[in-house]
Amino acid sequence: GADLEEAACRVAKIFGISGFSRACVVEKDMDAIQTAAAAYLRAPLEQAATFKVEAKRSDKGFPLGSPEICAQVGGYLLEQYPHLRVDVHHPDLLVMVEIRDFGAYIHAAQQPGAGGMPVGTGGRAALLISGGIDSPVAGYMMAKRGVELIPVHFASPPYTSERAEEKVVSLLEQVAAYAGRMKLRIVPFTHIQEEIRRACPEELFTLVMRRFMMRI
Repeated sequence: GADLEEAACRVAKIFGISGFSRACVVEKDMDAIQTAAAAYLRAPLEQAATFKVEAKRSDKGFPLGSPEICAQVGGYLLEQYPHLRVDVHHPDLLVMVEIRDFGAYIHAAQQPGAGGMPVGTGGRAALLISGGIDSPVAGYMMAKRGVELIPVHFASPPYTSERAEEKVVSLLEQVAAYAGRMKLRIVPFTHIQEEIRRACPEELFTLVMRRFMMRI
């Protein structure tokens, strides 16, 4: 009953996964495997001109070896789809059959994942986030290296608007699709900003302001 489209979309955005496959699982029986391969991969088989079958047999108790599995499944698919021909070097479609402990898995070629490192394996770091594009891109790149993000936004009403905060939240929601859950810290900064403007030379304003942000 799971939404496989949604599951595949989410898995594709998890850092640490280099590739994944959507598979059909059937009992470890050659008739069941052949029938399922023809039915489950119907759309790509109809669109392809050439194909190749690869088999992996982690369950060594299965009576057929990998070459025999490939030959039987390939022969069956050629019967079901006469327009196809076998190309073992550069096939349009790769048909995978994996014989595992709990069943036979049938799928097409692996889909690319997000790559990188699992979030959290690279420690934690604060992400200074504004409403621009640079900070969410930096956050994405940090998370891809396994860093758990702690987003911090400095708000200075009335100099910054409520809409700016909403934009920050919207940007973080997009980053969170890859980086996982994050707790946004919003720091009221108006008073500090006004004191800096009152007490510091104008040419040092940005430098001192950034220094206070770093201290916070």
